[in-house]
Amino acid sequence: MQEPIQEYQGKIEFLDIESGVWVLTVPSGTHYALFRAPKDLLQEGLEVTIQGQVKEDMLTVAQVGPVLEVKSFKRQP
Repeated sequence: MQEPIQEYQGKIEFLDIESGVWVLTVPSGTHYALFRAPKDLLQEGLEVTIQGQVKEDMLTVAQVGPVLEVKSFKRQP
């Protein structure tokens, strides 16, 4: 079963784990490893809302949290 597309708000961060991984950190502290993220999203400290889908069937080398496939995003003011 495919997970639904949902909205996630938080801050973009680069974690220096393994070869490095870009994540969305939400207010609860959960990290979502970003998958198929456009290059203009990958900016340290950027506050965003992401429309995306958690990929329960995917793992990353860094294993920092669930994998979030980015469908679209918008910057927060």
